[in-house]
Amino acid sequence: MIRSIVATWALAGCVDDGGPRLETVTPSMSARGSMVTITGRRLCGESGNCSTAGGEVQLGLQLPVVTANVIEYSDTTAVIVIPQVTSVGPTELVVTVNERSSNTLDFEVLP
Repeated sequence: MIRSIVATWALAGCVDDGGPRLETVTPSMSARGSMVTITGRRLCGESGNCSTAGGEVQLGLQLPVVTANVIEYSDTTAVIVIPQVTSVGPTELVVTVNERSSNTLDFEVLP
């Protein structure tokens, strides 16, 4: 019985909720002020309509969280500029669209 409950819970955690999904960030480390390209799926939400999607790209999961400056945005690609106020060191990138957050991608801000 316990195995069945654990297996069901584990599979439920893998269900795709329709939110944005990040695949790569290029480059994976960069200095403040530089441009970075993020690729993924559903970056404009389930509808794929970027003109009506409300979203942002953030660096960090712990305070201080910084919102990136978005230069280009489509349903599969976002080009951002790393803000000057971003802390140097390892962090994560996350996209939130229509109140649904993506998985994270590891990123490092160089001095």
